[in-house]
Amino acid sequence: MLRRSFLLAALALAASAPRAAAQSVFTRPQLEWRTVETPHFVIHYPAASAPWSLAMARHIESVADRVTAFVGNAPEKRTTIIVEDPLNVANGFALPLLGHPLIMMYPTPPSPHSGIGDNRGWGEMLSVHEFAHIAHLTRPSRNPAQRRFMRLLPLQVGPLAIQAPRWVTEGFATYVEGQLTGSGRPNGAWRAAVLRELALEGKLPAYGQLDATHGYLAGSMAYLVGSAYLEWLVARTGDESLDHLWRRMSARERRSFSVAFAGVFGGLPNDLYDEFTVNVTAEALRVREAVERTGRVEGELVQALSGSTGGPALSPNDSLIAVVLSPIDEPSRVVVWRTAPDSAAAARRDSARARLLRLDPEDVPAVEWRPPPLTPVAVLNPTAGRGYGAPRFLPDGRHVLVTRLAAQGDGTLLSELYEWDIRSRRVRRITHGGAIRSADPAPAGTWAAADRCANGQCDLVRVDLRSGAIADIVRGSPALDFYAPRVSADGRTIAVAVQQDGRWRIALVDVVTRAMRVVDPGDGANRYDVAFTRRGDSLVVVSDLGGITNLELLDPATGGARLLTRVLSAVFAPAPDSASHSAYFLHLRARGLDLRRVSLDSGVSSSTLANRTSRDGAPGTSALADSVLTPVLPPPPAVGDTFPAGVVNGPRDYALGPRGYRVWPAGMWTPSGRSLTVALASADPVGRLVWTLQGSYGDESAWRGVAAGATLRLWRPAIDAALFATRERPSRQHDRIAVPASADADYSGGMLAISLERRLDGWRDAVRVGGSYGVVDGPALSSERRALAFGDIGAGASSSGRTWQAGASMRLQGAFGNTDGSAWRRAMASAAIAGAWHGRGLRAGGSYGTVNADAPAYEQFLVGGASSGLIDQALLSQRIVEPGVPTGIASGARMAVLSLALSGSVLEPYIHWLAAGPTIDHWHRVIGVEASQTVAAISLVGLPVVRARAGVAYSVDEPFRHRTRFYLSLQYQP
Repeated sequence: MLRRSFLLAALALAASAPRAAAQSVFTRPQLEWRTVETPHFVIHYPAASAPWSLAMARHIESVADRVTAFVGNAPEKRTTIIVEDPLNVANGFALPLLGHPLIMMYPTPPSPHSGIGDNRGWGEMLSVHEFAHIAHLTRPSRNPAQRRFMRLLPLQVGPLAIQAPRWVTEGFATYVEGQLTGSGRPNGAWRAAVLRELALEGKLPAYGQLDATHGYLAGSMAYLVGSAYLEWLVARTGDESLDHLWRRMSARERRSFSVAFAGVFGGLPNDLYDEFTVNVTAEALRVREAVERTGRVEGELVQALSGSTGGPALSPNDSLIAVVLSPIDEPSRVVVWRTAPDSAAAARRDSARARLLRLDPEDVPAVEWRPPPLTPVAVLNPTAGRGYGAPRFLPDGRHVLVTRLAAQGDGTLLSELYEWDIRSRRVRRITHGGAIRSADPAPAGTWAAADRCANGQCDLVRVDLRSGAIADIVRGSPALDFYAPRVSADGRTIAVAVQQDGRWRIALVDVVTRAMRVVDPGDGANRYDVAFTRRGDSLVVVSDLGGITNLELLDPATGGARLLTRVLSAVFAPAPDSASHSAYFLHLRARGLDLRRVSLDSGVSSSTLANRTSRDGAPGTSALADSVLTPVLPPPPAVGDTFPAGVVNGPRDYALGPRGYRVWPAGMWTPSGRSLTVALASADPVGRLVWTLQGSYGDESAWRGVAAGATLRLWRPAIDAALFATRERPSRQHDRIAVPASADADYSGGMLAISLERRLDGWRDAVRVGGSYGVVDGPALSSERRALAFGDIGAGASSSGRTWQAGASMRLQGAFGNTDGSAWRRAMASAAIAGAWHGRGLRAGGSYGTVNADAPAYEQFLVGGASSGLIDQALLSQRIVEPGVPTGIASGARMAVLSLALSGSVLEPYIHWLAAGPTIDHWHRVIGVEASQTVAAISLVGLPVVRARAGVAYSVDEPFRHRTRFYLSLQYQP
């Protein structure tokens, strides 16, 4: 699902990312990047994504022309597009910044039964939708005061981006995608199925729920229901009404969204929405009447489920069925059930009913209104918080192929293939860097046919299940995608869904010759989710012929099709068996996807049903009644705009990219002092070189001075460099405290370091080494030269289950150097453990450090105070940050810190024990509550690493017993 196009979405993605991998959330700067330009766009992309990126770039100007004409606005500045595939998913987002609009495109194509799978091409749909956000939300305000205020901010956005609800921004972009392409969600069967089923169950979202993101399909309501509501408003008021709404929202006279809306549509948005839902429900009832007239066929309910259930898979002897369960509020898991009735469970139920009546003869036992829950034979829970999917049994019936998004070490995720032993519960990884979306084993069990999706295309490949080697069978392209292949019983043929010319069709591929032929009727319907019957002479597929997705039995020899189901909502993922000559499948309900089964002997000819229910007898039309029932049925097929190809300038090497500049305010208010900071940050869009220039001024007791820092990410590891000149006088803090005279110091110098971090499944490690040279001066110092080298290594492991998470980490820091001729060595070790249950947990940790006893006073540990935003903390490892107490609460050659905190909410209560001195024999306890956040550098908008911290601390022990202090800090690093 396409993300909401606000900077907040980008910040949410980047939140909590560690500094060493700060750019990996969005881009991998170390890749081979290229740049092309058009009159209104600059497009940056990795060389591996060139086919998809260049195909998109050649059409982007004509897309922009049509979108701006339709929306009625064009951005004043050139739009930057970044093409990157960090998460191996179909996605994208737009940042409608007035001075620098930006679009992020994830080129991995979507699956056919996702809401965005109905398109004429992923690049076309993505560019139309995201540029619609830019054209829509960069409409400037005509209010002079608002324009003047916006110019003062580092990031400037228009009034629509601030005022419009999420359902308006996403609904309108979805509306534009449907109007201009003739495909997309407004023209597909999925949106109609969701609206139809919700209406028939009386569960259409209330107006206040349109912006929700929690719950089954809740995040999709802004797109699906929002676009349908806007269509209804336009049909009611006229084509120009939306433009009038945008003009009222950006007018000189400031208005709320509701006031602007009512002035155009003659009613408040929530009131008219209620009327819209009544209309949708009435149309859904007409569809139900039409389906009932032809005879509804939904099969037998096997399991009533909730959430996003994954497609079922049967073992070779049909005795076991594997399904992916994704209940709301729980991570997904793969479960294996027996297909035979559970006689023991039935006997227990009968016994319970008999006992109930024996004890109370007048009681009435409950009717069996749905099948009882099945008992799992085996369960495969998530690893590192990411669940497995796409199960397929191997011929032995014991091992199951599954896929899962796996961390690649550089911050990216790829879908990899695994083998799960349902008896031993062991999981073996098969591919590394495979990008395998789904795989189906051959009869011999030595290889599998798979769809590999990366860099904007999905290929049909062969995977060796022993070695993990991948070989192409048929290469995909930006205009040709493969999905969910299935191998025939003799291993000679692969059936697969193919997207070409804007339609999903069924093709057979010869394993030896690699020849491919399309075998479906070619009647304009989308067909996918193909499976061989156990006899091997027919295919069971999903078809949206007639506007509702149903199961069909397809004869590949003749192209004839017979409908197996006639449902009111939608079906997916058939899994035929041989014992009962039936097929299991998923069935859409408002609460999620149920598991059902239907006989392969049911149904009528698809063409017969299409002719019977169409007004004009043309196969593939949407009408099931006397008129087109949009939005509860898709509209008749329409030819959207074709976007002519244009000329692009390039490609050329990205090098260090174009520079962007932002001024960011920062500062701190802590017991150790107050200061204000102004940071000038410069970054290129993919984050190869980020630098900051900062100046701080404030209390003498706070850190003051200037600093310049830069991080170069041309390679892994990254290179950090810095120059700084600072002053601090802790002896002049508001809370007078005896601190070592050497703490009052001017410190200037430079630093050079390299850092590398790996993030794997359930494991992270990082290493950083560097050196520095500088001068320390002050009232008790005399321009002492300070040279040092440092090293920092850390590692962490984590694990999680359905309701719990646990983790542990440790870190070793070392530094040695010479300060004014005196050598010193410092070592620190820290460790932490954490656990959580249902999102709430406990975190405990501790640190211990030592420096040689004859080390200069400046190199002794000093506990308390805020960190310096001007100097890298690696150069001040003797300074133990504790912002809730003044600097110098303790000092000496040894240091220890213990901490205990409750986690799981924005505000986290904590207690810290602090100690330092020649020996660890006196503890200073601090109790507080704190909110802290580290946001990784977002080079897309010129934002460096942000560290924010706010809290309230209470000192339990002297010298500040019973004192309560507030602290707040905001700092930047490149």
